[in-house]
Amino acid sequence: MTSAVGDPQSSRSVRFSRLWALLRHDTRLQRRYGIWYAYAFVIAFYVIVLRLGGDALPPWLKVLVLYTDPSVFGFFFLGALLLLEKSENSRIALAMTPVSAAEYFWSKAITLTLVALIAVLVLLPFLGPPPSVMHAALLLTTVILTSLHYIGLGVPAARHFKTVTSYLMGATGWLLPLMGPGAVGFLKQVPLWTLFIPAVSQVVLLRVALGAYHAPTTHLALMLAVSIVAAWGGVRLGVRSLEQEFGVK
Repeated sequence: MTSAVGDPQSSRSVRFSRLWALLRHDTRLQRRYGIWYAYAFVIAFYVIVLRLGGDALPPWLKVLVLYTDPSVFGFFFLGALLLLEKSENSRIALAMTPVSAAEYFWSKAITLTLVALIAVLVLLPFLGPPPSVMHAALLLTTVILTSLHYIGLGVPAARHFKTVTSYLMGATGWLLPLMGPGAVGFLKQVPLWTLFIPAVSQVVLLRVALGAYHAPTTHLALMLAVSIVAAWGGVRLGVRSLEQEFGVK
């Protein structure tokens, strides 16, 4: 039986088809702009450092690599993609189609987060003894949540710049106040109240995942909740910022 007009199932199918087309478009775009190759070079550099440093490297440095690179990879490259598409008037064209701001955002978020996860999996063998299944799951979950958080924040940040160069130079000024509090997460004993700060919870979760910090189950639940809320808030902010161009569809 043919689905009736307005059938929710048919509507979901159409939205999925649009998202799938956007995912393929973004994959080609990232490859065309050399984003994968540039990031592969960065990851190769970290692999060399971790390989040569081995056990001599302090645990906090390994956590710092994970937090400042794969986890926030999307923030910088999302902004670059947005500005490149803006210069080519691609977003103006998309805004005139049925594509919604949420579909456009999730296409970018999914592809960039997948690249971040692949980077983490490449780095994982050089970060120390193989983690347990639970620790590995915690690590990947934290990277996903942190990536979504910063990708979402990257949208309004990118809209304040006109060129990719100006964004890459100026985005650090946006990022430092957000990431700066994460330094507390490297303390030997992290105060409980600071876990309500997203950057602190994200760092401590990475430390726990790498076996460099022990936290009670209640603290783990709190940090995961804070990270989930931060990711949701980032996604919400990113989508609402894009709705100023795409409209609400």
